[in-house]
This record gives sequence, C-alpha cells and structure tokens, in this order.
Amino acid sequence: MKIDDIKILPRFAAHPPRLEKMERKRRFYRENGFMESRIILDAAGNLIDGYTSYLLAKENGLAEMPVERRRQVIAARFRKGGRLYYWNLLGLMVDKVRPGDCVMVQTSHGAAAVTVEAVKEWPAGQQEPTESVIGPCWKYRKAVRK
Repeated sequence: MKIDDIKILPRFAAHPPRLEKMERKRRFYRENGFMESRIILDAAGNLIDGYTSYLLAKENGLAEMPVERRRQVIAARFRKGGRLYYWNLLGLMVDKVRPGDCVMVQTSHGAAAVTVEAVKEWPAGQQEPTESVIGPCWKYRKAVRK
C-alpha cells in the first residue's frame, strides 16, 4: 500500500515514539532490511498498529509498504430473538469493545443503541457490513444532554 494513503489518527501524531524505541527500530531495519513491526490498518485505512514502521518508511523514502487489515465487527440484535446484525468497528474502537457493552450504531433509520453480543474478526474477502458503530452509548447520551 502507498505510505501516503495510510491515515494517521491524532492519538499517534500527538504522541511520537520515544527516541530509544525509534533508534532500536532503525537499527533492526538497517541490520535486517525489513521492519521489526507490521503496519496494521482498520477497514477504513486508519493505522491501528505499527506507527514506528510507518515513521521509518517515511524517513527512508519508501513509497509503499505491505500492510495487514483488521476488519473487526460487532454482532447485536434490536430485540431478543430478533435477527442478528453486524456493524464495523473503526479506528479507536478496534479491540476496545466487548460483549455486553452498549454502543450507538448507524442504521438506515438513524442512530440506535444496541448491546454487543459478540466481537469478531471479519473474514477476508467477505463483503463487510455497510454501517459502522458510532461510539459508546455513554458518550452519545452525554452529548445529547448538553
């Protein structure tokens, strides 16, 4: 993937890696000819892991790098015994949502709160859900109350 097409979330840009860590990663790259860490993106192309490898690629003028994509989804129902639906987890929500959590999801009728039944890695090659999780219920409700 083209390095310039990778989207960097503010949490990475605001907190650069420690100098010692970058030096260790540089040394590994010089000695081995490849990055120590993989670059992992979510379904939307946001970097979720491998920031040091991304920085080293930019530093060394690499135009492209192999990446892995994590496609994580939640499964939930609108009512007990109802149909099971899936929504994409994007960006900061990957690996942060657990079964039992209340999340706001986008639907064809607007936003709705659901309780997460399962969190799954979405199989490669299978068509992804078209809608995404908006955020945790507490965050959405807090914003509505103001």
